[in-house]
Amino acid sequence: MKKIILSLLLVIIVYALQAQKYGAAVGVRLGESSFGISAKQRIVSKFSLEGIADFQSNSYQLTILPKLHLPITGEGFNLYFGAGMHTGKEQELGSNYGYDLVGGVEWKIPAIPVVLGSDVKPSYNINQSNWFDFPVTVSIHYVLSKETKAKRKKVREKRKRRKERKERRQERRENRNELRDKLFNKR
Repeated sequence: MKKIILSLLLVIIVYALQAQKYGAAVGVRLGESSFGISAKQRIVSKFSLEGIADFQSNSYQLTILPKLHLPITGEGFNLYFGAGMHTGKEQELGSNYGYDLVGGVEWKIPAIPVVLGSDVKPSYNINQSNWFDFPVTVSIHYVLSKETKAKRKKVREKRKRRKERKERRQERRENRNELRDKLFNKR
């Protein structure tokens, strides 16, 4: 089992290193009666995809969750939520599959590549009598790739151009209004 987990972690790390222009992180999740590993990959600006492998003494569950991240205060704190699917196996009940929701907060610690988080991940099992689960977990992730200086510069330049366009539009509106006023006042 340890070899499988280490192999999965190595594959995730290698994949994340190939896509460094996105934020990627791997880490562990700890719940009341479970532990797990997870990998996050930023897809676009506020969206990420997280793969989770949760383990308990008599079961395991693999989950894929697309998530939307929203900044709370500053760039380090995020609120996130999403929905996805899971599959797994329990010793007594056999295989299961179903749907998941997730909602939580995370904090990227400044100056070190670590993200701390906590979330609630309710899941609905379609094919079992134990049909609903409501785990609360705490997680710690190591950031593999972060936003580069070049990307931040590009974003700042884009924001500046957008602001300049907005100012030009406002100036044109004011000029049109002045011209309209002059034309109507001459009559």
